[in-house]
Amino acid sequence: MRTWLFVPGHDERKLRKALLGEADVVIIDWEDAVPEEKKPEARATTSRVLEGIEPKPRVTLRVNHPETPFFEDDLEALPKTRLSALVLPKIEAPGELERAERAGLPLVAMIESALAVLSLAAIARARPERFIFGALDYLKDIGARHTKEALLFARSLLVNESRAAELEPPIAGVWPYLEDEAGLFEEARHERELGFAGKTLLHPKQIPPVKKAFAPSEAEIEEARAILAAWERARAEGRAVAKLPDGRFLDPPVVAWAERILSAAD
Repeated sequence: MRTWLFVPGHDERKLRKALLGEADVVIIDWEDAVPEEKKPEARATTSRVLEGIEPKPRVTLRVNHPETPFFEDDLEALPKTRLSALVLPKIEAPGELERAERAGLPLVAMIESALAVLSLAAIARARPERFIFGALDYLKDIGARHTKEALLFARSLLVNESRAAELEPPIAGVWPYLEDEAGLFEEARHERELGFAGKTLLHPKQIPPVKKAFAPSEAEIEEARAILAAWERARAEGRAVAKLPDGRFLDPPVVAWAERILSAAD
């Protein structure tokens, strides 16, 4: 699930296109992408479309924050079919997740502020399925520009807290420059190297570069095959230690990495 595409819930054309498209996950949005006066329309349109379509991607829904006046109406209007998870925006405390548990769906917590980043361990104890990083809101909160350096602390903490709490790996934030495909690929590749499992998207044309960025490269696949071949030779010869032709010694963590690379490539 590398590509998570946002689509506004009140736009029927975009919604249908996304649900039949190539994203791994669609996040139907009832929050920021929907003006206040159109929120009832978004609820009705989403339910009507989902009743008459067989989606290709996994379908999730971003409701409004539990402390807004829209949250209870959102829960009442949840579609009866197709949804696999609720995405909760701007989460800063575990109690905010607990208010949504009665929906009976897995919860995905969006982390969008400095307070949220420093509260990750507490939020993780409420057992969300995973975190999504709201990078743009986070940057606004801390007063920083969109750079690797400004985002590195939060990104690294999200990956580490997710692993420590045995949650699914986190999903990275959006790339707002729709015409900059090279920048999108570079950022997504960096996020993959940090340990993110995928990235949220603003437009379907961002799907191919992000899928490519999160897929193993040919060089990684070759390296992984060489590692496993050397390891198997060593085991067959009764040796506990293996090394590559360039002299690199191999141990079980390196072998596990190689196995993950080839599994992802498959």
